[in-house]
Amino acid sequence: MARRAFPAAWSWRWTAMRGRTEIASVAIEGEDIADAAIPPAPAAPAPVSAGTADALSPGKKPAEKTEKAEKTREVKNIRVDIRRLDQMMNLVEDLVINGGRLKQIAKMYQIKEMDEALNMVSRSVSDLQNLMMNIRMIPINQIFNRFPRVVRDVAHHDGKEVEFTMTGGETELDRSVMDGLSDPLLHLIRNGVNHGIEKPEEREKAGKARKGTLTLSARREQGNVIIELEDDGYGIERDRVLAKAIERGLVTKEAADHLSDDEVINFLFQPGFSTASEITDISGRGVGLDVVKSTIESLNGSIKVKTTPGKGSRFTMTLPPTMAIIDVMMVRINGRRCAIPINAVVEVASADLRTVHRIGGSEAIMLRDEVLQIYRLEEMFGNRTMSEIVVVVQYKGRKCCIPVDVVEGQQEVVVKPVSNVIGSCRGVGGVTIPGDGDVVPVLDVNTMV
Repeated sequence: MARRAFPAAWSWRWTAMRGRTEIASVAIEGEDIADAAIPPAPAAPAPVSAGTADALSPGKKPAEKTEKAEKTREVKNIRVDIRRLDQMMNLVEDLVINGGRLKQIAKMYQIKEMDEALNMVSRSVSDLQNLMMNIRMIPINQIFNRFPRVVRDVAHHDGKEVEFTMTGGETELDRSVMDGLSDPLLHLIRNGVNHGIEKPEEREKAGKARKGTLTLSARREQGNVIIELEDDGYGIERDRVLAKAIERGLVTKEAADHLSDDEVINFLFQPGFSTASEITDISGRGVGLDVVKSTIESLNGSIKVKTTPGKGSRFTMTLPPTMAIIDVMMVRINGRRCAIPINAVVEVASADLRTVHRIGGSEAIMLRDEVLQIYRLEEMFGNRTMSEIVVVVQYKGRKCCIPVDVVEGQQEVVVKPVSNVIGSCRGVGGVTIPGDGDVVPVLDVNTMV
């Protein structure tokens, strides 16, 4: 076959979304290309609609159109790494500490003008701190929206009909709390469909609608966030839970008859406890509710269960909106300050610590006909105090008392995690740094009672 002859000179026409310089550089890289001429492309006329034609009429200024276009391109939201917010929060806390030190200097040298100026700065820093905390808050819908599909999948797997409703998704939580809440809620919802809701035939025999209901709600109440998961299914049978608890050796048959309903329900949160008769892909392994409870408590929250056999169950979780800021009672022990979370304080009372009773290896006092163990903080504060003031604290229904010298009052503080060295001291959950720059340990009542 004869080879086809090409002309000595020929041209290409390219249409591309690139600049002239970039196209030229590509063309000139060809080995047999002697010249590359790229004339500027003529500007294509933009289509003119009726509205646009009116806008370009002699009575209108082109600048107005440009301003409107720029406004439509304004960025309303940006994504920020949570670590940057933490760094900013640390800087704000440094401002609080340094402001407190300056206040001490102003007070020491009696500089009135400086003290007044620092009060204004403190208000601004406080506003900035609150703003930073609000930036970390996100609506709980971000995790709620994952659950309708979970309900559909589990209901389909079990052959059940479930109507799932959600309310209060606009309720806001701190990002750190939200991250820890996702898995516990997922487990409770799967349990609610798998264990709680009956199959359609069973519901009809019991006089219920074929379709069961599962409701997930959130709301703010007294400074906390309340999340509830409620179903209209089987409910939890006391006798069935007790039988399993006796079988596992968690309680004797004689003692079981004297347990309250709440004490029986608490067996469900024991590691490895399950009332399921068979193991499935979804439940029956006894892994879950104990993890749910420990996770909720690690978020400084609590979980309660109310149930009526044949009518359903309700799981109620109470959580702080943020883990970083809490209300505390400031006290002094042997001259050192420490903070006790207000939600753990039952009362402040007077007691004669000279009449201490020894029970086993512990010390206890009688207060209003109740025996309270004394929790002393020698590991942190050295010698024992002979104060007649005790702060009674409570966790999970168990109480103890802490001898203190002085109760200074209540305040809102930012809690920071402790280092490995301080964290080895039992009873300390974190530290806070008030305006005077002092490092104050925050007690962890969970590990004390």
